[in-house]
Amino acid sequence: MSSPIVWFEAVGQHGDKLKGFYAELLGWRFDSLEPPVRTASRAFGRSRRAAEPPWWVTFYTRVPDLDAALARARALGSRLLVPPTRHGERVIAVVSDPEGHPVGLCS
Repeated sequence: MSSPIVWFEAVGQHGDKLKGFYAELLGWRFDSLEPPVRTASRAFGRSRRAAEPPWWVTFYTRVPDLDAALARARALGSRLLVPPTRHGERVIAVVSDPEGHPVGLCS
């Protein structure tokens, strides 16, 4: 990847719930919530009151089994926002996280 993700932020009302969702759905683990000083790494938005909605996050991540990821997302309370759709050589789908942010999944 020529431009890797170096910072990921999802701002919402319940940061711990969002963090748990991404950990369960994608197997991500999170470092300290303090911003890195010299090197950026995957980070996560804090639980705070943001300005008026909509709060928005857009990214796509490759999963080994799209159907299994969609089933896991549904079990975690997600809504299917975009059903599996062929996009070039990939199949993409979009689900919601606990605060309604779209989460793109692709195989």
